[in-house]
Amino acid sequence: MRYKRFSILILFFALAFAQPTATYYQSQTVRLLALKPGASGQEHAIRDDHGLPFSVISLKGNDGLPYWYRRIFTPVCLTGECRPVDIGIYWHFSGKYLGIEIYREPLTKTDHSEFSPLDYDRLEHILRNEWSELREYTAEELVEPVDTVDTPGTVDAVTGATRKAISEAAVKDAVYTTHTIWHLIHVGEPEQLSLLALSEMSNHPEVAHRLLASGDIENRNFILRGIADGHLLADSVCEQAVLHGLNANDPTWRDLAFKALSQLNLSARDLQDRIPDIYLQMKAGEKVRLLMALESTDRVHPSLRRTLLNEFTEDAQPWIRIKILSLLQKVHASLTPEERVLIRNLDTDHIPLRKALDDFLRGQ
Repeated sequence: MRYKRFSILILFFALAFAQPTATYYQSQTVRLLALKPGASGQEHAIRDDHGLPFSVISLKGNDGLPYWYRRIFTPVCLTGECRPVDIGIYWHFSGKYLGIEIYREPLTKTDHSEFSPLDYDRLEHILRNEWSELREYTAEELVEPVDTVDTPGTVDAVTGATRKAISEAAVKDAVYTTHTIWHLIHVGEPEQLSLLALSEMSNHPEVAHRLLASGDIENRNFILRGIADGHLLADSVCEQAVLHGLNANDPTWRDLAFKALSQLNLSARDLQDRIPDIYLQMKAGEKVRLLMALESTDRVHPSLRRTLLNEFTEDAQPWIRIKILSLLQKVHASLTPEERVLIRNLDTDHIPLRKALDDFLRGQ
């Protein structure tokens, strides 16, 4: 008899999922991109909080860019009194939250009343916060232990008052629902999706090119961070994004560009030939940072060498000259007689620079 009931339950769910699914809520971000989970998309496996594999699907928006999608049917509280949710989750290719869809029936609160439009707005605001207070608590910790409850409070599906910090970070009277959805989006998944995306771009560089061409700041920073961390090999298109960022007004772009620079093939002549124009626009501190990155090269080609040696003809900052001498010494640069005279004739009272000059000239 028990087996028969179990079989009927399985059949019920199978038939339910086979029927066209009503969508009760859809984030505006998903609607604008016309993302369709039913469209053909490649499946990939990542792992949930328990280490179990599940599938995510790569989708393409009407902007031509890739996104991730997962559908899950899950309970949202510990007592079984809450209705399970049937939800679709969308992420940007970088793993950043994009939007949700609610299927089968609307989201409900503790008293089983349906979410209002304002509740969905509040939920969206919460889900966009990657560092919500919700991150710090498990489902079991959402309410105060019963024996410590001294004052009335909001109760969500279990006996005990909802912790104040959680109550303020959740949709009113829907703490468990909010907590469950937020954790499905933000805990573990973004990191796995970003690594999966970087792997895909390594195999298909044209995807990285489309993300860069989109003009989206988050996409650009995601790619530069992937290069800086060694997860993505930069081709000529990505190199250009790095080099352009070295003089960018955006401090985040500029910082990521400097970090990614050391991962490029700085010994390549065509790349070095693009550096002088960039170098000449830099302030002293950034010039030093660029010279430190160049320490990974094994040669300094003529166009760059000429630009660097021009620092010995003007009133340049001493530490810039020290870094240039160190770089030229490291790569055993073959200087012309005129270049040697230029360095030898430099007169300075700066003690570290004087020492660097003496060390360099002895090696010549």
